Amino acid sequence: MSDQDIESQLLKISNIEATARDIKQQREGFNRKVTSIANKRNLLNEQVKELIQTAKEEREKRDKCNEAISEIKEKKSLLLKEIEGFEEQATRLDQQLGEIKETTPQKRNHPDFSAKKIRKNIQELEWKIQTTSNLSIADERELVDRINRLEKKFREVRETDVISRDLKTIRSRIDTLRGKIRGLDYDLRNQARESRHHHKTMIQAFKNADVLRKQADDLHAQFLDAKEQANSIHNEYLTYIREINRIRHDITKNKQKVREAQDAQRREILEEKTEDAKKKFEEGRKLSFEEFRTLIDKGLI
Repeated sequence: MSDQDIESQLLKISNIEATARDIKQQREGFNRKVTSIANKRNLLNEQVKELIQTAKEEREKRDKCNEAISEIKEKKSLLLKEIEGFEEQATRLDQQLGEIKETTPQKRNHPDFSAKKIRKNIQELEWKIQTTSNLSIADERELVDRINRLEKKFREVRETDVISRDLKTIRSRIDTLRGKIRGLDYDLRNQARESRHHHKTMIQAFKNADVLRKQADDLHAQFLDAKEQANSIHNEYLTYIREINRIRHDITKNKQKVREAQDAQRREILEEKTEDAKKKFEEGRKLSFEEFRTLIDKGLI
């Protein structure tokens, strides 16, 4: 390879290096793009993960509210059954009280129609029978009949009082149970409102996660495309680098061959000069300083 050829190869290397530098800049640009897209994608994926976690937490809260709602409804159902039982008892007692009132409608409203006064009247009549010595048989029989009628009345009044007292107790119990139901209804509304809030928050979190996941998927597709382009540019860059290395290797190899050829040529010339000097020395002719030194270096004199 001539010097002109080497210069041509070096110029080629220079041109290839310039192209390689441009390719390298393009590759670095794509690498920066890949990194930027990857960072955005990773950030979106983190946000998606946080939204999914939020949605799961909201779902757990909603489910707890729903469990509480079921428990409240069960308690309310038991209370309603209990009220129903008491109301049935109250209805029966009302019927009994009504039947008693129907038998003595006018007497029941009389101011003397009370168990205490009836008992007092009975005692007075009994005392009269015991203390009156000149009672006739007819008068005594009349007093006994009056006592019997009063005792019957007493039993009716006492039964009415017991029923009325039981009714009052039952109705008070019903009012208490209805108060508990109102409290349960209040808790039920609160739990239902909280459940709807958690459900709405959960749905919104899932929707937002889907939107961000789609954006992240789009970025991932861009990431793969940019990475593929970066790899392609990088491979092209490596191709130019290998070409540069090949040319430099060829130049180095050719230079070595040239040096070897030059060395062989110098050795050949030196051998010729040595032979000439030796012949002149053997013929007794005068040697130049260079010829003399050559023979000495060769150990010929």
